[in-house]
Formats: sequence, C-alpha cells, structure tokens
Amino acid sequence: MNRLHAAGLVLAGALLGAIGIEAAHRSAAPDADDAAKAEAPEAPPPVGTVRLEPEAAQQVQIRLALLTGASVTGDQPGFARALDLSALAAIASEAQAASAVADASSREAARLAALNKADAGAALKDVEAARAQAAADKARLTLACQRAGLEYGPGLARLGCPALGELAREAAGGELTLLRLDFSGAALRPGDSITVDLAPGTAQVRVLGPAAAGDSQLQSVGVLALLRGPLAPRAGVGRVLAAHRRLGAAQAGLLVPREAIVRTEGGLFAWRPAAKDTYERVPLDGAVASPQGWIVPAGRLKAGDSVVVSGAGTLLGLEHAAPAAAED
Repeated sequence: MNRLHAAGLVLAGALLGAIGIEAAHRSAAPDADDAAKAEAPEAPPPVGTVRLEPEAAQQVQIRLALLTGASVTGDQPGFARALDLSALAAIASEAQAASAVADASSREAARLAALNKADAGAALKDVEAARAQAAADKARLTLACQRAGLEYGPGLARLGCPALGELAREAAGGELTLLRLDFSGAALRPGDSITVDLAPGTAQVRVLGPAAAGDSQLQSVGVLALLRGPLAPRAGVGRVLAAHRRLGAAQAGLLVPREAIVRTEGGLFAWRPAAKDTYERVPLDGAVASPQGWIVPAGRLKAGDSVVVSGAGTLLGLEHAAPAAAED
C-alpha cells in the first residue's frame, strides 16, 4: 500500500509538472492574433507629412510662429539686369561715320547729275558710278543702324539711329543704363511701367520693346528699358535687381516669414502642425516676395495658423529620408 501511494504521488507530480510547463509555454507563446499584430508594419505617413515625437521635436529645435495679416499688392516679381553698352559706343561711331560718307556720296551724285544735265563736262557713266556709290554707302549706313537692334533688340532700335550717339554719350557719363527686364509668363508692351529695386531706393522705368534674345531659365522674351538720372550708376553691369510689375488692386493675405520657407519640387512650401505629433508641408501658391517674407493669399493657410520657423529644413530632410528608411 505504501508503495502504491508513493507511486501515485510521483505520477501526480509528473502530471502537474507537465501541465505547468505547457501552461507556461502557452503564456509565453503569442497567439495568432498577437503575431499578426506584431508582424504588421506601421503605416507610413501621407506624402507631405512628417511624424515627430515631442522629444525629437525638442532635439531638432522646432519653433513655431503665428501668421499675421498682410497686403498683397498684386505685383508680379521679375528681374532686371544692366547690359554692357561698350558695343553701343562702337555701333554709334560706325553709324555716324557711315552717315557722313552716305551724305557726301549722295551730294556728289546729285552734283554730277546736275552737270550732266547741263552738259557741263560730267559723263553719264560718271553719274551712274556716283549713284551706285551713294546707294552702297546708304546700305552701309542702314546696316550700321541695324546692328543696334541685332545686338540689343528691337526695343533699342525703335529709338532710331540718330539717338545712338547720344545714348552712348550718356552711358559713358554715368547718366544712363540700359536694363533688360524678365518676367516669367508675362507679355510686356512698350510703355508699361516697371519698378526696379536698386537697394537702396527704387526707380520707375518704361518698357521700350523686346530684347534681342529670350531667357532660357525663365522662358521669357525679355524687354528693354532705359534708366536715367543719378540712380543709373547703381544698376552696374552684372547686378541682378528685383523688379515688380503692378497687376491690379491690393488684396488681403498672410505674411509667411522667410525662415519658414522651404523650396522643393519647383515651388515654395511651409510646414505647419497638423494632427498629433505631425507636421504638414503646405504649398504657397501665388506667393509674392516682400522685405519681411512672402505674402500669400488666404487659402490652405489661414490667419491664426502656426508655421515652423526653426527646423523647417530638418523636416524636409526627414520627409525625403523616410522612404529610404522604410525600404531598409
């Protein structure tokens, strides 16, 4: 009896141990639902958004600023560049010389024609030769005058050949600068008023007409304008100046600080807080440059919205790096 009791105790202990091991194994091993949840990857954020925990945002020094109201003047931004007028002096000198030669040969042809008509010793062949020489000299004068249009554009040629010498003289004295104006997608007409920022100060110029060649980057035709007066020397050759063209009446908008601007995908964007721990990249459509930043019409951004003014570049870098991190 004692032997049977002892054997029962041993068997019971073995069964309890087996049950305990199995129970422990079940508790340690996840079920199918838990495994599916563990294997499912976290969905990536939508394009144009970045998720950043508060601790990480503090480390990269994310700082926000409230948007304030501003006035959109309806100006279209462009560029102004001073052109080198050293070639104009040579063209004007050549035109003046050709004009003098053409006048002299024309008078000589008229004199010989009068002598031939009066039978005063001028042969007909001399008259014909003089007329041919006068026509050749006139053609040289025409070509000399056309060079201004070929070198700089029809806008300058419209001033006329006699004006080239005076323009060269004013340019040499620092009283005049020839500007090339470029506005993307705009068709400027002769007489349109353009404001040029000379930093410091501004100047108003009038469009003369088209330039000689278009701009491959802006895809603009380009126009010419003359800047006269004491401000002309500020627009030195090689400088790229800001220019503005008035489009219409002023409209209300929002001022986005320059520190908030990020450039990507060929446009301007700003980051603003969206859902919890998420930042959204907002396009700045219709943005107009100003000394304090960029003025945008109210739309995607509204008064009272906050934008990232410190760490915007970091957020853009994180957005671009996110797909590569997901692939790894």
